[in-house]
Amino acid sequence: MGKDGFSWFVGVVEDRNDPAKLGRVRVRVLGRHSEYLTDVQTTDLPWAHVMHPVTDPSMQGLGHTPSFLTQGSWVVGFFRDTEAQQPVIMGSLPGIPENRSDNTQGFNDPRGDNSLQENYEPNPTYGPYPSEYMDTSGHGLNEPDTNRLARGIASESHQSLIERRLSKLTDIPIATKPDLTTTSFQSTQDVRGTWSEPDPKGIVENANPYISAAYPYNHVFESESGHITEMDDSPGAERMFRQHKAGTFEEIHPDGSVVTKIVGNNYEIVIGSEAIVIKGPRYITVEGSVRELIKGDYIQEIEGDFYQKIHKNHRVKVGASGTGNLEEEILGNHGYNINEDVKGRIGGDVIINSEKSKFDIINGQYMLSVDGKTNPTSNSSGSGIMISSGSDYVLDVATNISQSTISGIVSVMSGSTLNMKSNLAMTINSEHSISASAPINPTADRPGTIAINGTRIDLN
Repeated sequence: MGKDGFSWFVGVVEDRNDPAKLGRVRVRVLGRHSEYLTDVQTTDLPWAHVMHPVTDPSMQGLGHTPSFLTQGSWVVGFFRDTEAQQPVIMGSLPGIPENRSDNTQGFNDPRGDNSLQENYEPNPTYGPYPSEYMDTSGHGLNEPDTNRLARGIASESHQSLIERRLSKLTDIPIATKPDLTTTSFQSTQDVRGTWSEPDPKGIVENANPYISAAYPYNHVFESESGHITEMDDSPGAERMFRQHKAGTFEEIHPDGSVVTKIVGNNYEIVIGSEAIVIKGPRYITVEGSVRELIKGDYIQEIEGDFYQKIHKNHRVKVGASGTGNLEEEILGNHGYNINEDVKGRIGGDVIINSEKSKFDIINGQYMLSVDGKTNPTSNSSGSGIMISSGSDYVLDVATNISQSTISGIVSVMSGSTLNMKSNLAMTINSEHSISASAPINPTADRPGTIAINGTRIDLN
């Protein structure tokens, strides 16, 4: 090999369905093979190996495999045998196609409905190449084979960029603080803000000058179905881009900003730890439900204020898997405003220690019902209501006071003087005897006195 001179050729790829799956292609060679399919059919062409670059080891699945040549690609190569049956492809040749593929002639993509060769009759998934119009990119005839995304302002006519601009999200609402003016003097009405998805490529479509994707600095890869990667080295507009044909993409803008847009669902699995640092504000808007299952502890440390604005119900269950405590320590004030009812049940004791005054203002009825049930830990004697005051105990009632016991004694005792006064008549009814006594006053060493004064006194 190589001793009989170097025989090189230019040809067109007509088949790439290599039965050995080595990435080989069938090439019709100019000057060696006829353009008439009746003379040499595509299946009669020898399989040509495709030379890979030194950055591709081409072994054991390593590197970029298989080669990416399509039917209709113009290639250059050489024969490594004197019989011209072992062609090797060194590379492909871009150009400006003037006509669409003609599958009735050689040196064309042989696939299509009207193919003269039965093996290539079914409609291909992609192609035939070249075509008048590529659905994935908009690329057509009479324009350079170089991708539109690599040709400056022409990139704006690429279908993927057109769709990205059309699907750009704008005016996404930002969460607002709750209005707590009924419980806080510092609360103010918050105005809802919005944010928008950045412009694709970090530039508007009619920018002047249009510095993005300047030829020849943008290096583009586009697959047949429409997957795209870009490495744009345009001066002042350097960026990176990767997109799936469905529209999901990730783009790094010239200023280092990253835009990630997922058209379908997003699944992220981290087997180890994850650490995130965000040095600016963070906005999250979820139009559906959010569920979080945390099997360990959940610790939040907030150095500023913590706001929650709940438009509907707030339901919390502590100790869902058994028992659990709710413990709070508030070093400042606690204010709340409840427009409707408060209902609750407490299965244990309630102990509230207020180190200052307590004021209860009730506009409706106040009812207190105490059963006085015996509890070995907190009420072993079955006591009822006990009120102890270190100072005055004053009842100021607009109308009646009624006190009664079903059984037992009502005792009223004063440490000094007991005054009972009625602006109108005072009636004391006893179904049994009435006893009144004044014991000896120990300080005066004389009997106490009972004084009854009145305009008229009837003793019956």
